[in-house]
Amino acid sequence: MSGRRLEQQYLKLLNQFGLLEVTTTLQELADQLCCTRRHMRSLLTQMHLLGWINWQAEPGRGRRSYLQLLRNEHQLLSDKADKLLDAGCFSEAIELLGEEKQLIAPLLRAKLGYSIRADHQTLRVPYYRTMPNLYPGTPLRRSELHLVRQIFNGLTRINEEKGEVEADLAHHWRMLEPLHWRFYLRPAVQFHDGRELCAADVVASLRRCAQLPLYSHIGQISQFGTLGVDIQLTEADIHLPLLLSNIEAMILPADHASRIAFAAKPIGTGPYCVNENDAWHLRLKAFDHYFSLRALLDEVEILMWPELSVSQPLDKQQNHLPKSVMDKAKHTPEISTETATWLSSSLSDVDYAAGLVAGFTGKPSDVFSEMFLEKGGYFLLCDSRSSFWQGIEQRRWLREKLSPHVLLQQLVEPIRHFWVPTGSLLPTWFHCMMPCNSESPFRLSLNDKPVLRLAYHEQHPEYHMLTVLMANVLALEGVELETVELNYTDWADGNADVDLWLGTVNFAVPEVWNVGCWLLGTQLLRHSISGGDISQLNEWMTKWRNNSIHAEELMRLTTSSGWLQPLFHHWMRLKGPEQAKGIHLNNLGC
Repeated sequence: MSGRRLEQQYLKLLNQFGLLEVTTTLQELADQLCCTRRHMRSLLTQMHLLGWINWQAEPGRGRRSYLQLLRNEHQLLSDKADKLLDAGCFSEAIELLGEEKQLIAPLLRAKLGYSIRADHQTLRVPYYRTMPNLYPGTPLRRSELHLVRQIFNGLTRINEEKGEVEADLAHHWRMLEPLHWRFYLRPAVQFHDGRELCAADVVASLRRCAQLPLYSHIGQISQFGTLGVDIQLTEADIHLPLLLSNIEAMILPADHASRIAFAAKPIGTGPYCVNENDAWHLRLKAFDHYFSLRALLDEVEILMWPELSVSQPLDKQQNHLPKSVMDKAKHTPEISTETATWLSSSLSDVDYAAGLVAGFTGKPSDVFSEMFLEKGGYFLLCDSRSSFWQGIEQRRWLREKLSPHVLLQQLVEPIRHFWVPTGSLLPTWFHCMMPCNSESPFRLSLNDKPVLRLAYHEQHPEYHMLTVLMANVLALEGVELETVELNYTDWADGNADVDLWLGTVNFAVPEVWNVGCWLLGTQLLRHSISGGDISQLNEWMTKWRNNSIHAEELMRLTTSSGWLQPLFHHWMRLKGPEQAKGIHLNNLGC
């Protein structure tokens, strides 16, 4: 009998008897289900094997047997969804539950962590948002940046332990002349769809990234033989191999633009391929034909279900969800499914302070197996297109009023330990505006309350908390703060008519180099860091490429002028089960 038909028969008995123990006979049950005694006996056997009933048959004419149904309708539904989850049919399980989606959270919790079945190793971790865009060269958040490196390769890559450039898709390269470089590709490298990588794919990918500011000095790109690529520059750049390790320069199939849903289900050459990516989960599978060492984990599944990790907020007006739950997929943690089921560098600080972790005392070192100050942090950016910030005195006024030390005092006390006021975006740097008279950009009047518009991107759990604090401080100055929530692409491109931008950034290894890339290459920053002066930006870019100006000097220039105003570093934190081995945080919190 099919499972659906058996379930229907069970539900008929459930409607008749409920979950109470009853006495009955085989014939009475057969009459209830309109079947023969023989078939009824078969049904009872099947239901008993599934754990749905207790059936104690009493031999002898006229003797009544004992029957107890063990599953109500919700439990039956959960059992079916549980089997679908075991089979990896996540979307089908969600669809099955329909209006009963509250049942999915406890089922998913039981599936989180590391599991092994028939030598197939799987790691499941929860996450608080979907990740529909894994497209190199588009604006990507930090978790997507980490995942993209598991899916794609560049001509070169960074050895994170040494912070040095090493070979990736190119096994060798050389500078023939200051403006002429040649890269030699590995043979027989396969894309996830089975097609072999060729020089045409590299040429197409580099021509695409040459449209971006950081790569604007790439002139002509041509194929040299079967597995060679020549790059002609318009400006000398001794760091070209380092530049080509960036996410924007990842190598895509030449026909990627014509592929359906490439952003959500991209095709690369990396150690993991995207098997599924929808509103409920992202499944990565180890690529068996990866040209380097095969990944140890066969499958990594990221479940998009916020309720798996959320806790009661300390302040009911600040309803924060977890920020980051990402394990580095190339490691193989030994995690029992009976232990803690999340790995995170930074659950919402308010969640931690509310007592999510037993024994929390409020000190940054509590219960975390690894922690360090993030290489990056929160920042404010004055938009040079706004009329309010045309003088440095006005930008200095903003820095005084929204100083990180002022905002820190407004934070609820238990989470202050996790926020470190800063004058720059790397913990070892310190830059500040020169002391001078500050001037309010507003002419205050009783009838016309000035309004500042501030933009931030959606799906970030702590922006709301920060903007509430800022609004309270500015209200004391008679200024109203109006917030605008944007999708991430519009935020990263600076597509909004606002006065201020709130954001956060983390810099991968090598950090100093990536600070320069971020300052000079991010569209949002390019609107403001030089007051919108394109000639100034071009001059900085040329000096940066020839090493006559460094990232720290660029940071000093942008912070001392008040366009970029760093706020806080977070303590990056890893919390996982004691059984987890070989798990470490990288600079992205992954």
